[in-house]
Amino acid sequence: MSVEVSFDNSNQYIQVKGELTCNTVMDALKQFSRECKSLQKWVIDFTQVTKVDSSALAMLIELKRNALKNKRTISFIYVPPTLLKIARLSQLEDLLNEKA
Repeated sequence: MSVEVSFDNSNQYIQVKGELTCNTVMDALKQFSRECKSLQKWVIDFTQVTKVDSSALAMLIELKRNALKNKRTISFIYVPPTLLKIARLSQLEDLLNEKA
């Protein structure tokens, strides 16, 4: 069980690879803070995420809060269907569609 947060080959997106679960989200948040420091626009790509649980949604809420606090824009692309379902059940689906 691991997660990796890094720029994609074009340096336009921040890619998340691996599992976003209660065992990995704190590590992912640390990696995000390292990778996002100098960016004005955060585009988070979930193409290579293999597993999620509800803690992944909590992480997205925290990322959005950090983006607003730091006057950055944030958007999420290729969000896994499981995470969309969790967001829908939590009535937080708009969080994934809005840009901060």
